[in-house]
Amino acid sequence: MRDAPSPGGRAGVLDRSRSWLLRNLLLPLGDRAFGQRMMARLKMLEEAQWWDAGRVAAERDALLRRTVEVAYREVPFWRDHMDAAGVRPADVRSVADLPRIPWVGKPELRAGYPERVTRPTGQRTYVNSTSGSTGSNFQVVEDPETAGWYRATFLLMLEWAGWEIGTPHLQMGMTLSRSLDRRIKDRLLRCHYVSAFDLRPGDLDRALELLERERIDFIFGYPGSLHALAERAREQGWNRPLKAAVTWGDNVQEVYRREILEVFGARLYDTYGIGEGMHVAAQCEHGRYHRHMLDCVSELLDADGRPVPPGTAGEVVLTRLHPGPMPLIRYRVGDLAVPSAEAACPCGRAWELLDSIQGRDTDIVVTPSGNRLLVEFFCGLLDDVPEVHEFQVVQEEADSILLRIVPRPGFDAAVAGRIVRDFQAHGADLDVHVETVAEIPLPPTGKRRFVTSPYARRLREARAAAAPALQGKNG
Repeated sequence: MRDAPSPGGRAGVLDRSRSWLLRNLLLPLGDRAFGQRMMARLKMLEEAQWWDAGRVAAERDALLRRTVEVAYREVPFWRDHMDAAGVRPADVRSVADLPRIPWVGKPELRAGYPERVTRPTGQRTYVNSTSGSTGSNFQVVEDPETAGWYRATFLLMLEWAGWEIGTPHLQMGMTLSRSLDRRIKDRLLRCHYVSAFDLRPGDLDRALELLERERIDFIFGYPGSLHALAERAREQGWNRPLKAAVTWGDNVQEVYRREILEVFGARLYDTYGIGEGMHVAAQCEHGRYHRHMLDCVSELLDADGRPVPPGTAGEVVLTRLHPGPMPLIRYRVGDLAVPSAEAACPCGRAWELLDSIQGRDTDIVVTPSGNRLLVEFFCGLLDDVPEVHEFQVVQEEADSILLRIVPRPGFDAAVAGRIVRDFQAHGADLDVHVETVAEIPLPPTGKRRFVTSPYARRLREARAAAAPALQGKNG
């Protein structure tokens, strides 16, 4: 990694002053206005990352007890669920007691949504739709305090990559309609938000021009979008070094790390979270995935619900340590992850480690115009279609895709036509064939690939055969 020098002189003083004002005045005022408490939470996490293991465990267990108590007392679903298992809140005093509560998945929570799975918190609430890693549409209810909880962890993860609050950065994302709080956040944090829907050469060139014009040193986004930006930079001979790339939302292929390191001179820091409002793990400066132990309990279990040994992939089951308006306790995510045998990391953080996350492996659909459609493209457009229960995208040929849909009541030809038009309006310049199916079977690996492109893989293999192998590795 090529480290750029820290800003000095008048510019450095201005940057440090801006960061201080944001941390100590402007963002706390925003928290008060929106009811988020994000900055107070961030300051606590910045201290807690250096606590010893015993103190971390004690705080985690205290948060767990409160979450279980609130869920049992105020949410009908959880009271009935625990009563059926013969469990009372007093029976769950620590993480070791969590298996007393049977795990749950989307179907059980969806059946009780919204009345039986939510609670009033005294704040305004809003609905967030997500497909997660399963391709199955699911809705969760959030409030500002819950958003502030996970946004604080997001800021901490960015700090692990060397970013500081107020440092200019480029974010490639799917939330193109920016709400008021997001627009304020973008302006204050100097976030230059660009589309990850549009990854054609011209769109990528404009992103590179933005990096150059604003002297941006940090890039954030989905692995596929940042890799596409690096590929275009190589083609254009663009070689100004950056400081770091931070990714989320999909598996990071090793070729992504190498390309970003070679082209931008930047180490890639991967993060793992779910759209239901939980950050689960992130890479520190030593490349280890640390579990966010004060945000959620992440159990890694075999098919019988037993913890898997280190080095073995287990199903991810999460308990958010903040009840919010929709508590999530022992929630089956559909991902796989591998616990680490390492007891400690050289960075000094006592948070437990993962070796890898294996549940988010997807392909990228390549269109005839050269656009690249990430899994988030399809999730972002289908999450708000209530008639779709599950989906899978398959690209066998250059100019078409097959969209398999497990329908809900109300799905018909008109809905299918609207989906096709929406895809094409947002950059899917190819034929979209819709097929309704009764189910999308889980493959023997247990890792659902709900966007798969044999065509794109053939392109990659042909390119690899025609060009010298990439050299170097992420340091």
